[in-house]
Amino acid sequence: MRLITSTMVNKYCVIAESDMRKQIYWYFLFLSLVGLMQLTLGCSSSSNEIEPLKPEGGDTSFEKDEYTFMNVEYRKWQNGTFQAWTTADSRETRIIDNMNWYTPSSDYSRTAWGGRIGLQPSSVVGKEGFFRVASCGGRSYLLDPDNGAVIIHGIQHVRPGESTAHKKAFSTRYGSETRWSEETGKLLADNHINYISYGSNRIEVFPAAVRANLLTPKTQKIAYAENLYLLRTFMWDMSKNLGYAFDDDKYNRLVLLFEPTFATYIDHLVQEKSALFAGDRHFIGFYLDNELPFASYQNTDPLRGIDLKHFLSLPERYKAAREYAEKFMRDNGIASAGAITKKNQEDFRGMVADYYYQLTTATVRKYDKEHLILGTRLHDWSKYNQKVVEACVRYCDLVSINYYARWQPEADFLANLKVWCGTKPFLVSEFYTKAEDASYQGTGYANTEGGGWLVRTQKNRGEFYQNFCLRLLETQNCVGWVHFEYNDGYGSDGKASNKGVVSIEYEPYESFLSQMRQLNLAVYSLIDYYDTQSVQ
Repeated sequence: MRLITSTMVNKYCVIAESDMRKQIYWYFLFLSLVGLMQLTLGCSSSSNEIEPLKPEGGDTSFEKDEYTFMNVEYRKWQNGTFQAWTTADSRETRIIDNMNWYTPSSDYSRTAWGGRIGLQPSSVVGKEGFFRVASCGGRSYLLDPDNGAVIIHGIQHVRPGESTAHKKAFSTRYGSETRWSEETGKLLADNHINYISYGSNRIEVFPAAVRANLLTPKTQKIAYAENLYLLRTFMWDMSKNLGYAFDDDKYNRLVLLFEPTFATYIDHLVQEKSALFAGDRHFIGFYLDNELPFASYQNTDPLRGIDLKHFLSLPERYKAAREYAEKFMRDNGIASAGAITKKNQEDFRGMVADYYYQLTTATVRKYDKEHLILGTRLHDWSKYNQKVVEACVRYCDLVSINYYARWQPEADFLANLKVWCGTKPFLVSEFYTKAEDASYQGTGYANTEGGGWLVRTQKNRGEFYQNFCLRLLETQNCVGWVHFEYNDGYGSDGKASNKGVVSIEYEPYESFLSQMRQLNLAVYSLIDYYDTQSVQ
């Protein structure tokens, strides 16, 4: 064994101490060089190039995509059959819970109508004390009677169903219109629905027995609007007034605009019906008509779209419309039908649309100066036609659109509306989907009636609703939307259609309504989010 002497210990201690001093020296030299490099880089960089600090704690919401999109299966009813299930158009479905950059807030003061308090309106159109159109901070709103800035989120046709199946369920569940209206008013208020319509084919107000329960549930005030159906009512009454019925399967019904008795007829109709709504602060205003045949796909169907050649070929019975078209030909120097150009066709369409909107709006304003005029619920290819939309804009307070055959509003169409509408807003007056899981007394619905697409479940209907409305809120010129409709449909042939928020047996679709409620309640928070995003 080797002995360790005191001399050896001292030697090793001296060596260790020397090594430690070297390590300390190199360590401080390294830190000095790093500090010098940071100082040099900091002095040579501009303030705009400094990367902002991120909060501690790992991943943040802004490191994710703005949306985590969903795929929702749907299918279309086309040419008498259901197409295959697909997600071709729904692969970027948005819902509030999957908005990664959005933080919900409920810190908003509202009027009883649901209008937001505190915004400063400009460019106000309408009579004070009633619903008006306005702009607040570059975004379109309706102003409610108490000056709140409101976005409409409504339901159409809030009334008991008329089929035998509906009546049986109504009698069992409610027994009276009063009880039905009490429960339905609560349903509306609980789901933050701020607009409804009664939806009679011959325009009428809500019956006295249900009006208060539906329009003033709890502490809420609910707005409504109704349709005058000016041209359609004239067509319905032709046999009585003119002695013959209109051949709707042969001619475009817009030829009736030029009938010598049309102007007088609608004058009497508006005078009578507008009196029903005089002084009514709940009443927003009138739709003039519904889904008029202004334009068809590529101008291929003269019954669905105004066609100059169709007008020129009209029989003697409709000579007033034919003579209007012949005058257009003369005024534009068009020698024959074969010489009509695409521009001629569009100019004629624009003239007919202008004539309709000018005549009908002048008639309404003659008798009602309190309420708004809400357009004609443009549908199908009419809503995509610039001439038609611009004619509506010239005379109406807003443009209403029945929006079907799309999973969501098309970005290019919304951009066009921004240009075509100018300072006036638009309203989606109908949209919906149906669900495959709806049934009546154990039998699944046929779901073959109506323009809405089919999804798997009521939850999917809610996802469609949120996606559609989020994209409308992202624009700044949409003042709301109206879901079609309150009650599921039940045809005389026994085929049911899942359009409603309640079933044929008046059972609410809670998994659908919960998502409707979530979005309706978050409208102003979502507006602030989208308006902030748009300026970044």
